[in-house]
Amino acid sequence: MPILRTACLAMSLAAVGAPAFAQAPLDDGQAAYMGAHVFDRQIEVFREFCATDPAGAQALDTGVTQFRINNPDYVAAKGSKPDSPEFAATVQAVDAQFDQVAGTMRTQLASQPVGPQCTTLGDQLRQARFAALLEQAKRGAPPAPATP
Repeated sequence: MPILRTACLAMSLAAVGAPAFAQAPLDDGQAAYMGAHVFDRQIEVFREFCATDPAGAQALDTGVTQFRINNPDYVAAKGSKPDSPEFAATVQAVDAQFDQVAGTMRTQLASQPVGPQCTTLGDQLRQARFAALLEQAKRGAPPAPATP
């Protein structure tokens, strides 16, 4: 069951890797927005996966709701999108990269049992801390485990 947690963390970590696309390194506000943006994109993929199991979908939605309640810094980051043209280009580049990674996520998720995975993901989201995800991203992504 660690595939969902690993995928979730890996995508959050990739969000802060955006300076590779930017002309200048991202400041803290830009990095926080980018982390929140990619987190939301991940949740879209997970919702798509969980949609076939009503209990799993409910568990995921409950986890997302609790994550938002527990992480006002995430909510603030989502609400403070930088509006420079350079940053917009960075978001667009990260979105293009995410679209590729989302395909891999969907393939990996398709081999997992929906209900239990969605329940586990909901549990992990309830406990997750946005600031910790961003801090982990600054230190670098952990090695990816072998897919089951």
